[in-house]
Parts: sequence; C-alpha cells; structure tokens
Amino acid sequence: MTSLSVRQYVVGTYENHNLVESEITKVQTGGPDGDLGSNEILLSSEKYIAIIDGSGVLADPNGLDHDELVRLARARKMVSNFDRSKLSKDGYVVLVEDRDLTLPSGEVVPDGTDFRNSAHFRYKADLFVPCGGRPEAVNISNVADLFDEDGKCHFKYIIEGANLFMTQQARLYLEKRGIVVFKDASANKGGVTSSSLEVLAGLGLSDQEYLDLMVFKDGKPSSFYQAYVKEIQAKIVDNAALEYSCIWKEHSRPGSSKPRTIISDELSSTLNNLQAELESSDLFNDVASRRGVLNRAIPQTLVKQVGLDVLMKRLPEPYQRALFSSWVAAHFIYKYGVGGSNVDFFNFARTLAQDDKQ
Repeated sequence: MTSLSVRQYVVGTYENHNLVESEITKVQTGGPDGDLGSNEILLSSEKYIAIIDGSGVLADPNGLDHDELVRLARARKMVSNFDRSKLSKDGYVVLVEDRDLTLPSGEVVPDGTDFRNSAHFRYKADLFVPCGGRPEAVNISNVADLFDEDGKCHFKYIIEGANLFMTQQARLYLEKRGIVVFKDASANKGGVTSSSLEVLAGLGLSDQEYLDLMVFKDGKPSSFYQAYVKEIQAKIVDNAALEYSCIWKEHSRPGSSKPRTIISDELSSTLNNLQAELESSDLFNDVASRRGVLNRAIPQTLVKQVGLDVLMKRLPEPYQRALFSSWVAAHFIYKYGVGGSNVDFFNFARTLAQDDKQ
C-alpha cells in the first residue's frame, strides 16, 4: 500500500513537469525482493539504469530488461537472480561477495560489499527512488558526492520512498541546488492509511461478519474483501495526490522560496495540531457534520455492507473522534494550505454535513 502513495508522487512529478514516463531514466535502491522495491518495478515503465539491493548491484547504461525485472519482482527475488544474458555489453552485476571483479569498462571492483554500499553515488539518471537501504545513506557529509565535477547533480528528481534514506540537511542541500525532492514522511504515507482502515474493518464488523467477509475461504478472498481492498487503494492514491498537490501549490506560490522539504514538515505539523484541536472541540458533537464526515472517511464498501447508523453504534467514540478529526484536518489543509484562515475553516465546516446520505 505504501507503494501506491510513493508512485503517486512519481506520477505527480511527471505531470507537473510534462514528462513522459517511458522516456525517464531511473535508479532505485531496494530490489525486486522487497515490498516497496518490487511494487515500484511492477507499477512503472521507466528505463532502469541501476537497481541496488542486499545482494549487490545490477546496472546497465543502455537500460535493464524490463520484462526480466518484472519476473524478479513477481517472484520476489534479488538482483543476483537477474538473467545475465539479458544485459547489454555494457551491463553488469556486482554481488556483495565478489572480489577483484572487472567491469565491462575495465574498472576493477576490489570489494563487492563496498561497491554496493556506495553505488547510489555512482549512477546518473533523471529519477532516483530509494525504496530501501541504510538510514542516512545520504547525509550532509557525503551529499556532494551526488554532484559531478561541473556541479551537476546525478538526478533531477528524488522521491524518497524508504524511511530516513536521506537526512534533513542533505534534502535541503539538494533543494537549494534546484533538485526536486519529496521527502519520505509525505511520499510513503500509504501504509498508515491502509493499517488504519484494516483496523476499521475489525471494529465495524461483527465477529461473524468478519469471519465471513475478511477471512479467506479455501485460499480465496470474498467479493467484499476484494472491493474493500480496492477502495483502500483508491483512498491512498487520492490522499497522496491531494498532499502532493498541496505541497506543489505552496512551493509554487509567487515569491515563495521555501523548500518542499520544509513545506512537508509544516504541513504535517499543522495537520497534527489541527487534528488535536478538533478532537477536543465540540464540532464532533454536531451529528449532521459527524455523519457527513464519517460517510466520506469510511470506505463505502463497509458502509453499504453494515450501514452508517450501525457503524456509528459499533465504533468506539474515541475512534470516531480520531477518524473525524483526521479527515477534517487533512482535507481542510489540502484545500486551503498551511495558511488557511479561520474564515476558511468556517466556510469549510459548513460543507461537512453535505454528504450525509442517511
């Protein structure tokens, strides 16, 4: 599920910069064996230049065979399993156990592990998507290694899927030099949304309903389960698109020089503070507003199966308050930005009951 939000940031970047996905070159850390890495491969059609994972480095300046990458991603196998016959004459695989390996260029790799650990500084491409790797792999001490001798960065766009792959100072260093960076805290929120809606199903269904609808029978999911998953996926994509758009608009304001990294932080802080205020406010006590928000926040698959009135009886009030507050806070900020005024909120609050489909 995290992959869907990360991918939405990639797609949003293409749309805002008028880029054609199939023409983009790409480097990725986190290989086809991992959740995020494999899904990024399966969801994309860029020209991969290199993939770095726990087993080593797979690279080809002429582009890696996409069908072979898809095969590995579906099988959840590391790059060490890549069919070497599908490499061009300039392509290669360096495994962590390799010693004194000669590359097609004639360069000798003394130690495969050392080569792997610094490989993300070696390659050049339009897009870099970290989907795995060590925390703080790019930091203020080594971020300059992402630039060539002419001061040009190896990448134009960086979408940070893996948590903490770059430090805050490194992100700001890159943005100051014109690189488009979207940080992890915004790009990979999809997993949080998925987890919360999984909990919602457990709270909203009776024990028997849960067994009938959410537990696989003979290895097969129910039609309800399939529809619920699809709706969760759609919500993740929609929320990622809204937050991406919010960050983009804030950054594009006339006269604005604020880095996207800082905007992302301010957005998260403002959202959390507003949510906390709303949880202790009396807005939740307005039944029409509560119904309208919950009807939009809860997947319709669940609402249609159980009924909104039943859900409101079954869901604990603290959970309803948290769901109500998080939805209102997020959608208000996504619409009005971090600088939304009290008047903006007053006008927004008047719309909360509009989708009350009793």
